[in-house]
Amino acid sequence: MTTRSLALRSLMAVLACMTLMVGTAWAANNSVRLTADNTFQSSAVSVDVGETVDFTWDGGFHDVTFADGVSSGAPVGDVGTIFSRTFDAAGSYAYVCTIHEAMGMIGTVTVAAAASGGGAGAAAGSGGGAGAGGSTGALPFTGPEESLLPVLGATLALGGALMLLRLRRPTG
Repeated sequence: MTTRSLALRSLMAVLACMTLMVGTAWAANNSVRLTADNTFQSSAVSVDVGETVDFTWDGGFHDVTFADGVSSGAPVGDVGTIFSRTFDAAGSYAYVCTIHEAMGMIGTVTVAAAASGGGAGAAAGSGGGAGAGGSTGALPFTGPEESLLPVLGATLALGGALMLLRLRRPTG
């Protein structure tokens, strides 16, 4: 195997790995971190009906309590604790840390009706529980977080380098 061939195969492997990283990071967007400085990071989250949001404790003593009564339970301070909620109905779901609400530790999950198939009527009757709320009219999240942009840029740069190497290959 020539050095050039090995370099091309290596670049293709790196490009494939970076593409998987971007896909994984995109899929992991439905998460909120509870921090030691008493904030929800990604406090405004948008999902589709049927999707789950994971709340992960990174530090501090917190709980997650929604206006409709759904709660993570008693406040905990264990780093790595995860509380998950799946949203079955479109609407706006406000949540707080009851200990730090006065300090501004609040957030909202906006749930959009699923775009495929049945139309608006399909999601309206699918049990959301008491106080699920109506739609806010906000658009759902459709792009990468800012932290993904460098990864996406590096992926495109590697793809361009791979194409240049292939184009410069001597013919004959």
